[in-house]
Amino acid sequence: MKKKVLIVVPYMTGYGGTETVIQNLFSEYNKEKPKNYHFKLVSIGGYEHDNWIKNIDDKVIVNMSGNRLIRTLKYMFTLPFSIPQMLLKEKPSYYISTNPIMWTIAFFTKKLFKINTEIISWYHYSLKDKPLKKIYLKSADTYFAISSGIAKQLVSAGVHSERVRTVFNPINRKDKVVGRTKLGEPVKIIYVGRVMLDGQKNIRQLFDALSEVKGNWHLDLYGAGKIDEIKKYAKNKGILNNLNVIGFKDKLWDTLDKVDVLVLTSKYEGLPMVLNEAISVGIPVISSNCETGPDDIVNKDNGLIYNLNNTNDLKEKLDKIISRKSGFVDTKVIKDSIDKFYADNYFQNFLRSLEVD
Repeated sequence: MKKKVLIVVPYMTGYGGTETVIQNLFSEYNKEKPKNYHFKLVSIGGYEHDNWIKNIDDKVIVNMSGNRLIRTLKYMFTLPFSIPQMLLKEKPSYYISTNPIMWTIAFFTKKLFKINTEIISWYHYSLKDKPLKKIYLKSADTYFAISSGIAKQLVSAGVHSERVRTVFNPINRKDKVVGRTKLGEPVKIIYVGRVMLDGQKNIRQLFDALSEVKGNWHLDLYGAGKIDEIKKYAKNKGILNNLNVIGFKDKLWDTLDKVDVLVLTSKYEGLPMVLNEAISVGIPVISSNCETGPDDIVNKDNGLIYNLNNTNDLKEKLDKIISRKSGFVDTKVIKDSIDKFYADNYFQNFLRSLEVD
């Protein structure tokens, strides 16, 4: 009999890194067709954009309101009943959730009804910037950490190291290669993610650094968010003419032609998938040294890390790219630099992590 693996997630926009991870996981599951496992996705809350979920055959979608307050109220009244009901009906070997409330309810249900299910926490954020309450840290059998930094945070927070397994998020190998611009053309910089001047994504720092950079450059921003606020600040910094805010673009990496660097200025991440996405098509990166994620990805073959608290350091890293002195020209070397993250390696590691005693 196959072991059933339930992956349970809350409402998702459909644009984020977690959605990409789940999409890639099920893509490899469909390719591998493991004899001993059956994977099923349960979405409690639904989603805004459905591209990430289209390749998943066995799934249950419980749609809720797009309004966060209404959705939260519905969660309060339904989750204490729907999750126990699901566990008792499905009796999975493994219950994996990205949401602390959802794995905690499952854990207490398991204890109450003596269900033989391993409850796995699969948290996709840094505990420093999105900390977990003690009850959540005590309410799982196993903790999947998506970066080595998060694994260390979990242990520091009191989770026994034997219960923590580092399972890096996967990225699909791509044949696509994005080349560099030519001498005389504007150096092409891209940002991909939620468009936020402040907060987690910290685009203000990118604009501050770019306003001090000399040379011929152009920045394309891909993502949904506060576009008017972004444009207003860019105008104030005198760089609006160097900027193109494109918004969210489906299958973005397939559409890119020439890019010189992707920049990530986040104050915190779990494991920033956008770095791996860029590197997988041969684009070098500049990333902040936020506590978890970039250190696992960025190395001498694929990019530069700057000090998050030092905008001038970011400017200096941008100068290297814009002056074309960075040396990141061999796209094969760049692509091969993240071999451990590619999904064909990842899926087998994911299965091995389930079976660790």
